Amino acid sequence: MAAYTSLSLCPYGLCSHAKPTRLPVSCSVASSPLRGTDGSNSKVPRKRTRKIEGPRKSMEDSVQRKMEQFYEGSDGPPLRVLPIGGLGEIGMNCMLVGNHDRYILIDAGVMFPDYDELGVQKIIPDTTFIRKWSHKIEALIITHGHEDHIGALPWVIPALDSNTPVFASSFTMELIKKRLKEHGIFIPSRLKMFRTRKRFMAGPFEIEPIRVTHSIPDCCGLVLRCSDGTILHTGDWKIDETPLDGNVFDREALEELSKEGVTLMMSDSTNILSPGRTTSEALVKDALMRHISASKGRVITTQFASNIHRLGSVKAAADLTGRKLVFVGMSLRTYLEAAWKDGKAPIDPSTLVKAEDIDAYAPKDLLIVTTGSQAEPRAALNLASYGSSHAFKLTKEDVILYSAKVIPGNESRVMQMLNRISEIGSTIVMGKSEGLHTSGHAYRGELEEVLRIVKPQHFLPIHGELLFLKEHELLGKSTGIRHTAVIKNGEMLGVSHLRNRRVLSNGFISLGKENLQLKYSDGDRAFGTSSELCIDERLRIAVDGIIVVSMEIFRPQNLDSLAENTLKGKIRITTRCLWLDKGKLLDALHKAAHAALSSCPVSCPLAHMERIVSEVLRKMVRKYSGKRPEVIAIAIENPAAVLADEINTKLSGKSHVGPGISASRKAVDGHGKANQSTTMQIRDNGIDVEEVPEKDTPISSGAEGDLFNSVDSDEFEKPLIASSPVQKSNEAGNGYVSQKEHKSNLKEDYSEDTDEAKSEETSTSEPKSEDKSNEMSSNSEPKSSKSVKRNKWKPGEVKKVIGMRGELHDRFQIVKGRMALWEEISQNLLADGISRSPGQCKSLWTSLVMKYEELKNEKGSKRSWQYFEDMERIMSDNDALATK
Repeated sequence: MAAYTSLSLCPYGLCSHAKPTRLPVSCSVASSPLRGTDGSNSKVPRKRTRKIEGPRKSMEDSVQRKMEQFYEGSDGPPLRVLPIGGLGEIGMNCMLVGNHDRYILIDAGVMFPDYDELGVQKIIPDTTFIRKWSHKIEALIITHGHEDHIGALPWVIPALDSNTPVFASSFTMELIKKRLKEHGIFIPSRLKMFRTRKRFMAGPFEIEPIRVTHSIPDCCGLVLRCSDGTILHTGDWKIDETPLDGNVFDREALEELSKEGVTLMMSDSTNILSPGRTTSEALVKDALMRHISASKGRVITTQFASNIHRLGSVKAAADLTGRKLVFVGMSLRTYLEAAWKDGKAPIDPSTLVKAEDIDAYAPKDLLIVTTGSQAEPRAALNLASYGSSHAFKLTKEDVILYSAKVIPGNESRVMQMLNRISEIGSTIVMGKSEGLHTSGHAYRGELEEVLRIVKPQHFLPIHGELLFLKEHELLGKSTGIRHTAVIKNGEMLGVSHLRNRRVLSNGFISLGKENLQLKYSDGDRAFGTSSELCIDERLRIAVDGIIVVSMEIFRPQNLDSLAENTLKGKIRITTRCLWLDKGKLLDALHKAAHAALSSCPVSCPLAHMERIVSEVLRKMVRKYSGKRPEVIAIAIENPAAVLADEINTKLSGKSHVGPGISASRKAVDGHGKANQSTTMQIRDNGIDVEEVPEKDTPISSGAEGDLFNSVDSDEFEKPLIASSPVQKSNEAGNGYVSQKEHKSNLKEDYSEDTDEAKSEETSTSEPKSEDKSNEMSSNSEPKSSKSVKRNKWKPGEVKKVIGMRGELHDRFQIVKGRMALWEEISQNLLADGISRSPGQCKSLWTSLVMKYEELKNEKGSKRSWQYFEDMERIMSDNDALATK
């Protein structure tokens, strides 16, 4: 790479500069003149930042002059690292390490999903980038067999060149073989095994694996050597002075490496925040022995399946107490069989009692080892806590030994599992004081010890959250390491080193940043980026719900001028993950969908109808419950039904209007249109309000267009959402069709007359005899083809209006804009659960005043009208007789 910039190494990150940083670095070489680019000896001007006294002065100046020309040229620093995963997170360890443009890939692990990544089982490094760089990657090296180091191999190996070899230790290779066979990509010729302290060539490096102790067998650190320097990659490690398998941490290799000189060291940062040192696995063995020996009933232990050393401790305790071992969980058998093939298993798998034979043994004779320490949904212990495990049932006499650590992020579900077990009555033994677990990652004391042994020129913390990396960097600085850095995934760094300590590096060099994209697997065939697997959409639907609206559209064909020029449709609404408020919201959604459909121009395309209905329903749910559901509207057209419908209408001589269309149009247009007049019928038991259009003309396409343009405004939603908020819409009878009524309407023949359909709707609230009397008493005017909306006033509602009007009587005499007062009355009624518009309240008052004036001079009729006395108290003042 021709262009590069140096990095200012501050504890808060990497800051780029235009030129390489010129830091004085101490070394033991004498100064010598530098040869200029023209071949002649020339001195480079020294830049003094402070006065240096004594013999150290010439040494500092010499190194400074050398570094001013060291990075001149187009090739850049020879040693390069590019993390693809594992930095700023726990898991998904994957890193490119190279010499110029030749690279090796160290590890290929997965990361497990967080709670908000629904349906995801594994998160995988960016295989697209790996495939793009496959011609540069010459080998894949695996440090050990944990999932966060080998779990992504089924996706990473196909992204590499077909001839790229894969190197691993013997036990790790057994795990890799099984994984590749399961995915059908097992190619024996590509798999190469190595042994510790045995050097081999891989790409541009001579690699020497060194023994480190961890919670799994055959864990190795890697020493990478080339002509331009030496790199130490520790892998995952701890210092166990008394490991159960006898393979101790190789301090001697690190001491020899320190004498040789290390250009760059990369070290595990997982437990940097834990002070002191880790305990030995031998102490855990003693604790298991103690607890299992003291238990009289059945003992159940749970642990990480990969910890073969811990399984050996459990086997020893079982032999000591005369118990039979049972393994419940597929992953336990997977790791045990791999260790058995490699000769490292402490247990013969054939000697284990089968899970289906548990009931054949007395509880005191069994020791069950099970998976589920992290409360995985399908793990045996978690299923047993629900009582749904086919292998065993938990009882009050059982003792649960929790020999594991709760991984950060799993605390909630692990605690829920333990609560369920406690409710059953089983005894749970866990906690640091019980000594049942020790970490496989070094604590702060061990990390500091290795830093002081190796003494690298450059230090790069890896494997941990960003906080852990920052803290580990500070620890490196405290041990005297001059050049440290913290980077994130996708940031490439370069370093340089000349042997024999003649010239030291001037720090890390930034070589650019790659925008990496995580890959997701749902455990089956689906694999891709977050957008390809719709990860965010899954969470949004889970939180806000989903609505599916199917609409069968009947578009009028205008067979004659009498047919109403409106859209009709059969609408079906299905919801998931949505609170319906006992069906109230669903009723309102049906009404809103009909209203939105009727507002669309007759000639509009189906996509337009789908968009309008979706927007209206989404806004309604947002106002009702604060959720923003995903609304999917599907419209299909049925011209055959429309044709048959209109032919029937023409033959019958009736003007056809679809169910709920005119009333829905009124609800969308609002209650107070200028082309409507309101009449009132007063009865002894209540008052009916009739809103009748003055002109019997269909709404023009221009009006429909205006209505469509106002869909996005809140005015469209006002008639849809009322007091509670949908309760208001239901009570107001805005012309929407309730769910029950809508279902009945769908069964109707569309050749029915609008007036007949309307009479069916109002029959639920008024007796048929009253309908007939209303028709006789209203007037002798000819019937309109338009539907009439009847909202019956109940006596209690009328009395409330009279009382509220009386309280505001004085204000009505002064205020010019009296409609605002009627709006206040409407709001007060709404607070009492009565949904009436200001216009309806005013119309009611007008009719009451007219009735009062009519009966005022008739003696016998005064007492027969139940509202006369209430009106008399208000209307006693002659100045208040005018209609307000």
